[in-house]
Amino acid sequence: MRRYILLFIFASLMLPSIGQTGKKTTRTVRKSKTTAIKKTGSINQLRTERKNMQTKIKSSKRQSESLNRMIKQNLDSVFILDRQITEVQQDVMKHQAEIKVLDGRIVALQEQMEKLQNELNDKKSKYANALKYVRKHHSIQEKMMFIFSAENLSQMLRRLRYMREYSAFQKAQGQIILDKQREIKNTRNELLDAKSKKAYNLAEIQKKQQALVGIKSNCQVKIDYLNKNLKQVEAQIAEYQKRDKELNDQIDRLVQMEIEAARKRAEAERKRKEAEAKRRAEELRKENERRLKLAKENERRAREAKKSAKSSEEKEKAERMMEKAKSELDAAEKSRREEKNVIEAWKSDSRSDSKLSTNFVNNKGRLPMPITGSYTVVGHYGRYTVKGLKNVQLDNKGMDIKGRDGACARAVFDGEVSSVFQYGPSYIVMVRHGSYISVYSGLSSVSVTKGMKVRTRQTLGNVGEDASGNRILHFQLRKESTRLNPEQWVR
Repeated sequence: MRRYILLFIFASLMLPSIGQTGKKTTRTVRKSKTTAIKKTGSINQLRTERKNMQTKIKSSKRQSESLNRMIKQNLDSVFILDRQITEVQQDVMKHQAEIKVLDGRIVALQEQMEKLQNELNDKKSKYANALKYVRKHHSIQEKMMFIFSAENLSQMLRRLRYMREYSAFQKAQGQIILDKQREIKNTRNELLDAKSKKAYNLAEIQKKQQALVGIKSNCQVKIDYLNKNLKQVEAQIAEYQKRDKELNDQIDRLVQMEIEAARKRAEAERKRKEAEAKRRAEELRKENERRLKLAKENERRAREAKKSAKSSEEKEKAERMMEKAKSELDAAEKSRREEKNVIEAWKSDSRSDSKLSTNFVNNKGRLPMPITGSYTVVGHYGRYTVKGLKNVQLDNKGMDIKGRDGACARAVFDGEVSSVFQYGPSYIVMVRHGSYISVYSGLSSVSVTKGMKVRTRQTLGNVGEDASGNRILHFQLRKESTRLNPEQWVR
């Protein structure tokens, strides 16, 4: 009994402890579940934020690329529009100069018209008075009486001649009036033509000025846009300059290689000619020695034959032999004296390169444009700035020519293709004209190969499109490594 009581007491003491342990276990499980839920929510939130960030980055990248494209397109357009503004302004000035000349011409013609009209009126008046006098006093009967009333034959002949001369004078006066009328008519036509040309020039000026307003407005919009994004513009200009430098460095390198190759060819040609001259000189020397020796021997024999001749016939024959031998000796001596001049002529440089260079120089200012079809020069040689565009200065090593769709590059003169290479997506062709080299850049395809002979105006390849859809040919001209202004050479 006592044992059961002890067990009961022990159990009573243990029950609260077991209850507390169960509560602790339940709280721990609940806490773990809550923590797991919180962790899962944080991960999902981070993933969502990361996804949103990547979307924003992609969107920002697309916007940046779009902005750069817009800047490049606007920059290219500004360069072209700036050149168009200059050309239109030059056209307006040209028309204004023509109007000034026409104004002077119109004034001169009006004065001439007035003078001619006064002269015509005077001639008409005098001619009319003369006709009235003739009608009144020079009837046929009066003329006959005037002639036959002469005192003698001599006076009669003088009066007859006077009547004929007076009649011829009247005809000449009538012809003068007709000539004056014709001159007035021609002057009037010239005056009308001058006024018509003036009206045309005024209309052209008005039309071009209206076009100029539109071009300037369009250009200003683009310039304002570019000035707002000046950092990107400067970066784009830097990219242009970098590509331009890389291109020109490549061209310079190829030009130097071509110059070195030409120097080696010239040196090899010089050595070949020198060796050939020495060989021919030796042959000529031996031939001259042989001829001289033979001539002296013939002269000796002729002299001996003359001494031993007995008959007149033998003496005459020996004399002829002496003259022939002397002539041969003189010719051999002369050939030996001219030997040096002949050798120098063989050594002289008669390469086609020097002739081609001379022909090229003689055509300065008359070379054809290196592009087919209608064109516009959109980039000049040398350093220049675009009006209104801040901190933008460009340095062009050649000239840029905008052509129409389907435009092709063509050789400006006879020559030989010295190089064809690819730079980025476009091709570049170099043509040698003696010591001069022409460079054609921006081709989408080529129709020539290195070493090919080309003629003036021969097609070299198609002009490709740039990022803005324009077909622009970059053309350079050099004399060996010296850059030239191509605008001074083409017409």
